[in-house]
Amino acid sequence: MLFDPADPLGPPFRTAIESTLSSVMAARRAEVVNDAAPLGAVVDLLAPLAVQGKHMRPAFVWWSYVAIAGEPDDPEALLHLAASLDLTHAGLLAHDDLIDDADTRRSHPSTHRAVASLTNPADPALGTAGAVIGGAWLLQWAQQCFDECGLAIAPAARATFNAMRTRVLTGQMADAWAAAGLPLDAGVIDDLKTASYTVVGPTQLGALVAGGDVGCLQAYAVPLGRAYQARDDVLGIFGRPDVTGKPVGDDIRRAKMTSLLRLALKMASPIQIATLERVFGDKAATNEAVAAATQVIADCGALARVEATIADDLVQARAALDDAPLTPAGHDGLAALAQASADREK
Repeated sequence: MLFDPADPLGPPFRTAIESTLSSVMAARRAEVVNDAAPLGAVVDLLAPLAVQGKHMRPAFVWWSYVAIAGEPDDPEALLHLAASLDLTHAGLLAHDDLIDDADTRRSHPSTHRAVASLTNPADPALGTAGAVIGGAWLLQWAQQCFDECGLAIAPAARATFNAMRTRVLTGQMADAWAAAGLPLDAGVIDDLKTASYTVVGPTQLGALVAGGDVGCLQAYAVPLGRAYQARDDVLGIFGRPDVTGKPVGDDIRRAKMTSLLRLALKMASPIQIATLERVFGDKAATNEAVAAATQVIADCGALARVEATIADDLVQARAALDDAPLTPAGHDGLAALAQASADREK
């Protein structure tokens, strides 16, 4: 096997995906520089966002393909198709950080901050343009990477890729809509922005490109998508900044109504709710105030409830694999990937 099913996100897989992404970014940089040489500096700032990361989405594509058809005859072609999802994700992160006015991403300056710093003093307008156009570049390059991967892509697989991108963009807009105080079910946002885009869509895509039926993996992907989103919610409040690369308590300061915070507001006592509400949506809240709110979320039982839900969804996802007609390597790779998704620290 090219990659070890017991370690589906291990160094060999990461190296292969990162090599593919680096190659794509180098080719696209050359095109930009050919038209406007100084703009290579902007592409250079986008490259870490594109190349680094967890590579979860490409992994779901790869191991779903293997589960249906075994290891591909042309690994490079499938790696390019899978890598297109990381490029899509990178473009969305550049936009997301601009919308949230975030300072960092993966322990580095966010795109708009990094591009703004190309001038002295830093130019916020240039930073905004860098995030908007840079994100659009990445989304365009993702489409090219998908289209030019070298695989014969069936109409159903192409439709899944397009629907996945449309849904996550809808989720981005829905998130901004809800943050403005306009009515929208937060569960819809979770599904559009993370669950269907991170797990369900990539899993369907891998199965379809392999010539299989998505149905046999749907019972795996749906509960795992819920678990992945719930873990995101937990890390947004309880994650370690040195691991996640994001400030602690960001979701609380931004009034991001995640499933964890919604549950905490239901389970907390009136005094505890008052502690939460003093911090919720206050971007200037002190670390001490955020820590007090975080303690409430743990003390009221919301954290334990969400952790139990993650565990239940993981059991359901792994049981679905046992009932599906999958290759042994694909089964084991997806099972290990499910565990890594639920237990991750970033």
